[in-house]
Amino acid sequence: MAGFGFRRGGKSAIDEPLSAEQVWSRLLAWQTRREHTQHELKAKLSQLGVTSELAEQSLAKLVDYGLQDDDRCAEGIVRGQLQRGRGRRAIAQRLQQKGLAAEHPALDEQTENLDWVKEAATLLQRRFGDTPIDDLKAQAKRVRFLQYRGFSLTQAIEAMKSLKSN
Repeated sequence: MAGFGFRRGGKSAIDEPLSAEQVWSRLLAWQTRREHTQHELKAKLSQLGVTSELAEQSLAKLVDYGLQDDDRCAEGIVRGQLQRGRGRRAIAQRLQQKGLAAEHPALDEQTENLDWVKEAATLLQRRFGDTPIDDLKAQAKRVRFLQYRGFSLTQAIEAMKSLKSN
């Protein structure tokens, strides 16, 4: 394939250092596909063998043009994780994986008025429907499911109680 990112002649990307223009092109291509954090972009550039000085210069240019913003990226991550039914712990972990602070202000801003127990109950309803949760095995399954999704034990138990009372 002679498309973007593939080289002919069997040479790897590390054999020939990328020029500043090539680095800039890669950064633009990555950012147009989806929003990346600076941490992610630095990692991608280092895998290509780009010097840290050239990477810093190119990333600074990207930020100066307003094409990369870690805060904007964090807002998108939090929004996406909330839409997927993730709890606070899972969202914080995802932010850390992307090289951002686990307690990023975007997390607090978007979850300020959020009732985590209600979110957990909605997720349980969506996943398990109206199946009864009378036996301990079914309760444990639901608690594990919610904890896997990033909800606390307390939130999981309260969500199950709220479904039983309805």
